[in-house]
Amino acid sequence: MGNRKKTKKTVRKYSVPSHRRKYTSEHLIKKASLAQREGRLAEAEKVYLEILKDSPGSGAVLNALGTVFMDQAKLDKAEKTFEKATRLRPPYYPAYYNLGWLKQLRNDHRGAISDYRIILEKQPDFGKAWNNLGTAYREKGDLDKALSCFSNAVEFSPDMPEAWNNLGVAQDEFNMIQDAAKSYKKAIAIRSDYTSAHFNLGISLQKLGLFKKAEYHYKTVLKIKPNDESARFMLQTLGTQETPDAAPPEYIRRVFDGCAGTFEKVLVEGLEYRTPQLLFDLVRPYLSKEMTVLDLGCGTGLGSQFYRPFAKRLIGVDISLKMLEKAARKKTYDRLEAFDILQDWKFLQKFDLIYSSDVFVYFGNLDPVIRSASFCLNYGGIIAFSVERLNDNDSIGHKLFPCGRYAHSRAYIHDVLNRHAFHLMKETKANIRKESGNQVKGLLIVAKKY
Repeated sequence: MGNRKKTKKTVRKYSVPSHRRKYTSEHLIKKASLAQREGRLAEAEKVYLEILKDSPGSGAVLNALGTVFMDQAKLDKAEKTFEKATRLRPPYYPAYYNLGWLKQLRNDHRGAISDYRIILEKQPDFGKAWNNLGTAYREKGDLDKALSCFSNAVEFSPDMPEAWNNLGVAQDEFNMIQDAAKSYKKAIAIRSDYTSAHFNLGISLQKLGLFKKAEYHYKTVLKIKPNDESARFMLQTLGTQETPDAAPPEYIRRVFDGCAGTFEKVLVEGLEYRTPQLLFDLVRPYLSKEMTVLDLGCGTGLGSQFYRPFAKRLIGVDISLKMLEKAARKKTYDRLEAFDILQDWKFLQKFDLIYSSDVFVYFGNLDPVIRSASFCLNYGGIIAFSVERLNDNDSIGHKLFPCGRYAHSRAYIHDVLNRHAFHLMKETKANIRKESGNQVKGLLIVAKKY
């Protein structure tokens, strides 16, 4: 036998026909989607990655994988995945929506606005994107654009209760109280147990003097959420229940977290808020260089620019984290921290000056606040603060009003200062802002610890 030449055997790689690949991919997508809905996130991630090996340019799969990363709190991975989907040619536009949402979570409102604008150019009837864009504009303090976006949101998604509620909040900020009430009612008509809309409607009705109707909505909130301290407090402001010594921390945090983005525009421009400047002018003659200073209830830091030149160390505290975020951008503080005034004051040093603008209005009984301030001041240290003023002939020391703030009498302020070793240095009456077109009467106080 002659030698046979060995032929090289080639093995052809098996290739799934295109129609079979499509079937397999659809099956895997359904499998991953079900796993994600059921909370089996690691499994969903694994399946989506498997699909991407064969279809790396699938924008829908990249977008879905990004949402899995978000559900796992892997925000960096989610952002990179959404961005990859937006860089495809053509881009996968739904990924812009999720990318904008992620940036909002990270307080990158400028970036979120850019992404929402891109998706809305492609899909101008996308109600959810209009709603989120409105929220981003509101956080940046652009009230006109926020109002316009929320109006578009309810036009294109009229069955979206969140959009109606947000529209009501925006209308409220423009003092369109009756329009705001109508928007909240729309939200409640869509979702009867929507507690935020019930609470907001109660506030609007209270502003309109419709106290009984407001009471109904606060009670509705408490039926759904029995431990809602904000709704309970607003009921107390109506005088139908025993008046508390102070507004609950949850209520104060809720109010200021909700208005942090628009606080300065609404308060300073709309309501002619002047307390920080007026209080500084009053305390200025008693200031010296190199003081340790506490800004008690610092908010967005409106007063910090006045005191910074006198401060060796300037610390700002507030109960609202969103307010603290805004204050940090001013770069005037040495330290900022979340702080509940009615809890123990645990500072590492004592202060030469404690000032507080428009904060004591949320406390009826000022005794624990002034006592804590006295303990944390050096001998000869100064406290400067504002209150809303009761009429001099009022026989009570403090009173809670339907607006949710307390007013105090001069006699009460003098008494509580004396009890805690303070000598009154200076006081003056002042109009500290407007409310419903009327001036709010205030009292500015400077006292020294002896």
